[in-house]
Amino acid sequence: MTAELLVNTSPFETRIARIENGLAEEVYIERERERGLKGNIYKGRVQRVLPGIQAAFVDIGLHKSGFLYAGDIAASEAEPLDDDNSEASTDNNEEDNDTENTAPRRRIIPPINTLVREGQEILVQVSKDPIASKGPRLTSLLSLAGRYLVYLPGLEHVGIARRMEGQEERERLLAIGHDIRPDNAGLIIRTVAEGHSKEELQDDLNFLIRLWSDIEERCKNTVPGSVIHAELSLHLRVMRDYVDDAVQKIHVDSKETYQSMKTFADNFMPEVAKRLYYYPGNRPVFDVYGVEEELDRALKRNVPLKSGGHIVIDQTEALIAIDVNSGSFVRSRSMEETGFKTNLEAVHEIVHQLRIRNLGGIIVVDFIDMQEEENKTRMLEVLEEALTRDKTKTHVIQLSSLGLVEMTRKRTRDSLGRTLLSECTRCESVGHTKSPTTICYQLFREVVAEARAYPCEKLMIIAHPKLIDVLLGEESEQVTRLEEFLGKQIALKSDLELEPEHFEIALL
Repeated sequence: MTAELLVNTSPFETRIARIENGLAEEVYIERERERGLKGNIYKGRVQRVLPGIQAAFVDIGLHKSGFLYAGDIAASEAEPLDDDNSEASTDNNEEDNDTENTAPRRRIIPPINTLVREGQEILVQVSKDPIASKGPRLTSLLSLAGRYLVYLPGLEHVGIARRMEGQEERERLLAIGHDIRPDNAGLIIRTVAEGHSKEELQDDLNFLIRLWSDIEERCKNTVPGSVIHAELSLHLRVMRDYVDDAVQKIHVDSKETYQSMKTFADNFMPEVAKRLYYYPGNRPVFDVYGVEEELDRALKRNVPLKSGGHIVIDQTEALIAIDVNSGSFVRSRSMEETGFKTNLEAVHEIVHQLRIRNLGGIIVVDFIDMQEEENKTRMLEVLEEALTRDKTKTHVIQLSSLGLVEMTRKRTRDSLGRTLLSECTRCESVGHTKSPTTICYQLFREVVAEARAYPCEKLMIIAHPKLIDVLLGEESEQVTRLEEFLGKQIALKSDLELEPEHFEIALL
């Protein structure tokens, strides 16, 4: 299988699509105003040391000083008590939120004034973005995330991500980590390293060592309050984490972004530099490959299948529910054959939608019922095979007693829907609005209440033209009966300013 990456950049947003066999399978989006400081490394100066709260405030050149807790300071006095593969979670890489380590957790923390002093220059990294009036949370336990490893300058520790499953694989990777760990530096082996060779991990480590050397060199000539290293922007992170041997070409539609990626590749990933291509065409690169059309499809609840069937995808707080329907597919000799063929077609579309929508967590799929065990087994085999194209870790459980396929897919970042869509204010995010009949009967009840509560000769209903059409059409008989019941005339008036489900009642 070969793949291509499309990089679409603008001053306000960067979008990247991974194309496999001519189809957009994965999409990454980063909006400029939503980028945080987390992961950035600064050369700071200690402003105040506060022994009472075991913390210091550090000027890193921002409007608010950063907060540095004593436990987040790298110091020889702070020896670890527990080095049993413990890891603290960090989000250096948005594609792998379930990793990694900065240092063993349980430590002896000496007084803050023995660790730093006012006026001292210190290299720090943002571990938490500013919130409201608070400045950023800082740490001097620096970490650099690579594809398979996290590099920890100044520590002598090898750890492994907690979510790595399989004791044999954990032991294999830990042995590799101890073998390749450089002097005066620690390593954390990331979840995505599972199944990869020592050579691949060594290549990743070499990249991180070069990056750290570059940071050290720039630090020598930088004044306090300056950024030494900013967390990579999306196009560089994708190069670092997702450019594998399958990616043959990377098309970039911005000259500036192309030059940035070319420089990065020349310095840290020379084998990737020759795969970069600048796309100068007038037609948007996403349109050329049909990515925009796929994005629109990935935001809809119903996804049609070529056979005439369709799948329905609902994302809830607890799980992802997927329903498979045969629809108008009738070209088979029996219901069993119809269900089997529709299910096989749906399997590939489901895997495609999971990837492009980046759906994670618990996933329950209601395939069309089949009676023959051979067909059920074959369908699960096809599902397992299709999921091998997905690099995100997925675990499939056999058919449940209710005929449902249960599976889990690792959450790596927000889903496409939660990135691009907002909650509907009209239906309050339930996905439905009241039917015209329901609104009419609610209106009738309120008319009766108003007529009984306040004396009047007649009433006027003011509503959207669509609701007025219903009152004059299928519900006209009910309006007449209501007039007879109340003994009052009811007038109707259209108002385009009102929402279709809203109305007003005026007493005349």
